[in-house]
Amino acid sequence: MASDIFAEVRITRRSPRPWYPIGLVLCCALFGGWGCNQSPYLAPQPAAAVWPAGTSVQPEQAQSLDLNRRTSELDANNRDLHAQLAQSRQQVGLLRDQVQLLQKQLSESGDRLQDLQVAKEQAEKDLRTLQASTTRRGSAIITANNSLRQQVRLIEIEGLVSRMDGDVVRIELPADQLFSPGTAQMVGSAFPILDRIAAEVAQNYPRQVIGIEGHTDSTPLYGGVSSHHLANSQAVAVFDQLTRRNRLPIRQFYISAQGPNQPLATNSTQVGQAKNRRIELVIHPHTYEG
Repeated sequence: MASDIFAEVRITRRSPRPWYPIGLVLCCALFGGWGCNQSPYLAPQPAAAVWPAGTSVQPEQAQSLDLNRRTSELDANNRDLHAQLAQSRQQVGLLRDQVQLLQKQLSESGDRLQDLQVAKEQAEKDLRTLQASTTRRGSAIITANNSLRQQVRLIEIEGLVSRMDGDVVRIELPADQLFSPGTAQMVGSAFPILDRIAAEVAQNYPRQVIGIEGHTDSTPLYGGVSSHHLANSQAVAVFDQLTRRNRLPIRQFYISAQGPNQPLATNSTQVGQAKNRRIELVIHPHTYEG
């Protein structure tokens, strides 16, 4: 019996390999989760469960909504830009028309300025001749046309000031009643004022030489325009109305741009500045020729 057992043991020691696969299979069957799942002796495990497609819908929907929102914002911004572009083009067109109008007015002013320069030179010549002809005879001094002092009250227009300045009569026309602020563009109230001035001149001073002086305050102007340039443009505008609309003789007038050089009041207050912005008609005692 003992010899049989030893014989069996010897057989076992000599031939262990036929039993090894069977033991390995039993171990894996008993302890299935302990690393034997990849054994070639075991059956393949089923594939991992797949989640339904519906579990990824919510993030995709959120991303889609965000993209739609951004697209709407871009469309709105695009529409705003197109509207602003159209408005800018319209403003550019208006500015272009204004520039063309100003260029035309400047060209016409240049032509009229030449005519006025000739008239001014003639008036200065007449004035020098008159001054040279003033002589002293005995105890009497001969002066020119003192009757002007008696005619000042004949030119009394509401809102205007007339005064004697030596031998000349000065009539003040507030620029704020004639022009838009800072421009030579006449407002509606200017025309009846100038019509009445023209009627008084035609009736009382039909032959007297008359200067049209432009005065401004000392406030700087925008756009590089000087005060003297503005004063000259406003004086030219008044000259045009008196000679074209009211048909007064061109040779009767001359233009002088004084700018801020002869203020009537302080420029430190708005009231003083308004008083300094004016057109003055300077009526001389001597007459023009022609």
